[in-house]
Amino acid sequence: MAFNNRSDRPRSRRLSGRGMQRILLLAVLFGVVTFAVLFGKLWQLQVVQHETLEKKAISQQTREVSSSANRGTIYDSNGAILAISGSVQNVILSPRDVLASVEVEEKDEFGNPRSLTVIEAEKQQKVQSTYDLIADGLSEILGIDREDIMNRLKKTNSAYQILAKKVEDDVADQVRDFIEENDLQGAVYLTDDSKRYYPYSTTASQVVGFVNGQNEGSYGLEALYETELSGEDGRTIFAKNASGKEMPSAYSTYADAIDGYNVHTTIDATIQMFAEKTVEEGIQKFDVTNGAFCIVMEPDTGAVRAMVSYPDFDLNDPNAVVDATESAKLQRLKNDPSVSKEAYADALSQAQFKQWSNKCLNTSYEPGSTFKPIVVAAGLEEGVISEDDTFNCIGYVQMDQWKIRCSARRGHGTQTLRKAVMNSCNPALIAIGQRLGADKFYEYWENFGFTETTGIELPGEYPSVFWSKEEFVSPAGAVSLATASFGQRFTTTPIQLITALSACINGGHLMEPYVVQSVTDNEGNVVSYHEPSEVRQVISQETSDLVRSFMESVVGGAGGTGKNAYVAGYRIGGKTGSSQTLDSTDHIIVSFVGFAPADDPEVIVLLAYDWPQPSAPGQNTTASGVYISGGNMAAPMAGELIANILDYLGYEKSGASTESNGVTIPRLTGKTLADAQATLSNLGLNYRTSGEGDVVTDQSPNPGSSVPNGSTIVLYMGSEKPGETVAMPDLTDMTYDQAKKALEDVGLYLDVSGSGTAGTVFSQTVEPGVILDVGTAVEVKFAENSGEEQAINQQDLWKKNNTTSN
Repeated sequence: MAFNNRSDRPRSRRLSGRGMQRILLLAVLFGVVTFAVLFGKLWQLQVVQHETLEKKAISQQTREVSSSANRGTIYDSNGAILAISGSVQNVILSPRDVLASVEVEEKDEFGNPRSLTVIEAEKQQKVQSTYDLIADGLSEILGIDREDIMNRLKKTNSAYQILAKKVEDDVADQVRDFIEENDLQGAVYLTDDSKRYYPYSTTASQVVGFVNGQNEGSYGLEALYETELSGEDGRTIFAKNASGKEMPSAYSTYADAIDGYNVHTTIDATIQMFAEKTVEEGIQKFDVTNGAFCIVMEPDTGAVRAMVSYPDFDLNDPNAVVDATESAKLQRLKNDPSVSKEAYADALSQAQFKQWSNKCLNTSYEPGSTFKPIVVAAGLEEGVISEDDTFNCIGYVQMDQWKIRCSARRGHGTQTLRKAVMNSCNPALIAIGQRLGADKFYEYWENFGFTETTGIELPGEYPSVFWSKEEFVSPAGAVSLATASFGQRFTTTPIQLITALSACINGGHLMEPYVVQSVTDNEGNVVSYHEPSEVRQVISQETSDLVRSFMESVVGGAGGTGKNAYVAGYRIGGKTGSSQTLDSTDHIIVSFVGFAPADDPEVIVLLAYDWPQPSAPGQNTTASGVYISGGNMAAPMAGELIANILDYLGYEKSGASTESNGVTIPRLTGKTLADAQATLSNLGLNYRTSGEGDVVTDQSPNPGSSVPNGSTIVLYMGSEKPGETVAMPDLTDMTYDQAKKALEDVGLYLDVSGSGTAGTVFSQTVEPGVILDVGTAVEVKFAENSGEEQAINQQDLWKKNNTTSN
């Protein structure tokens, strides 16, 4: 059949054409929708989730390990190491990689697929077996709880669980062997770290300070110089394969750690240990209950050679309470069921803070008579007093309704200015303060630096506490002026006081104290250096020379309150101090400031003991009978310390003691008996012989020993010197004659080369019970137990003048 026109064509063809159009339209629409969905998904993946997915990919493909920079070393002035970092390791667990490292075959031995249930069960069994292996092995090596490791293993999204920090090399080697033997690379690994070590333990603990668990400075120089010491940590990025194993080092990226700078202090470890020994011995000797402090400084530069604050602590374990009294108190609280955990924690925190605190900076106390040289210096500089002036002391000064007493209750009578300083006379100092006037007094208070902190590079320095200028110079401030003139009813810090006193003896220059000399890099290049810095000149050289002379008389002159600081052969100047606190009439701080050599001071020392316990409330002596005062306690201890420092620095003793009866024994071996007898007779010494030879073959004691006049020397005439030994006797509280006899009774000799012979035995260089060879000369120091410069603990030191206070 033929079709002649379009209308004659079949309808189905026409409909199929329209269908194609519809199909195309639908296809386009479908394509657009599909593309839009895909584009939306791509947008979400590439833009919205880009950062999250990138981090996830990186974490799956790499592992980043940080390496700690070695913290800089802290040195003393001679290069001895006070703080140093050593290499240690941190043990890290990656639970995510532990899980990823467990592999299970998906096909059996014939190549047939295994059931998912079987695969999952086998994987769980292998995972548990691996967990047990790791928990058992590492708990034994590291000494940590197995359950803690198991709990960490279950954190399967984590790649960084610290199992142990700062382990030493021997433990780290065991961990490495464990990883290698059990093919646990990546699942367990070690990271480099550093650990802080303090070789001298407690030495200069408050100065050096310590670091926290993150190796950051928490206290002292460690904290103050954190930026210089810390350095910059490094890092290593390892590439991992699909199973989580680390790939060869070619796929790793390294950024080396940059070590910190080194800090060089002015502290001399030897002088520091001398000072610490002096503090500890005094605390035991005088039953001191509230600690002590000591500063050794170069007066010409302000460089601090030693800084002691007691109680101290072990820098290697700063949280442990070292002081025996505090530790026992904490133990009682811990064992007391009525004390809560919070109360114990608070007590522990207070004890730790007490030992971390640096009394040299963080304690503000009444300096007492150690402040008097400053007042004398101001008076001389202003010309209101002179060396020729005299002062009359009747034992007190009456000011309106107030009676201010002197330590000498009956008065010192008429005395020169030098003698008034030697006597530490309160009325004389009050007179000097009055001549100065409140305005000038306050001006010198400012000039000597007391209105601002010293600026020493240690944290936590307290300011001095004084009256406001308006209050002090007002008519109502007359009593304040009087008490301030002898160092009471205001407070200052030890570092502030010794800095001002240094200006009194160094020519009048107020120097800025410092404990850091320099900072260097690892190659020894100096990054920074501390030059001595003068704040201002406060007094003239002439005034300083005179004050220094007065203070030498306090120690070396007859009747000076600091006579117990005298050491034969050394010119020592100083000033005693005994100040009563307001919290208790029995709470006394006894102190002494001393310097040497007196004509050109190399060192100045400030030593104080806080609260020597009296034998009973209200008593002036300790249980051992020592009168509580700076002259009886701090002065002799400081004198010995200064002598030790000068010996260490190489100063030779000069001159002979005017108070000592000591005679240096010459070498007598090889002489005839007649010659030896003549030599000893000229020296005022006796002798006895052992043997019947013609020539002295040995002698006892040995040549160079110093013994008292009248001692008996043993001359061995052809016979051998016996090798006998004896036990050193206890000479405590003996007089010179008693000590001499006690030693001679056992065949020993008394050496008094270091002190006079007045008073009773203060110390002996050999402890009782120590075994010595017969003929040994033992050095013994004597000190007078005097009431001069006594602790001002009389309840009526200054009270309103009524019938009960005279």
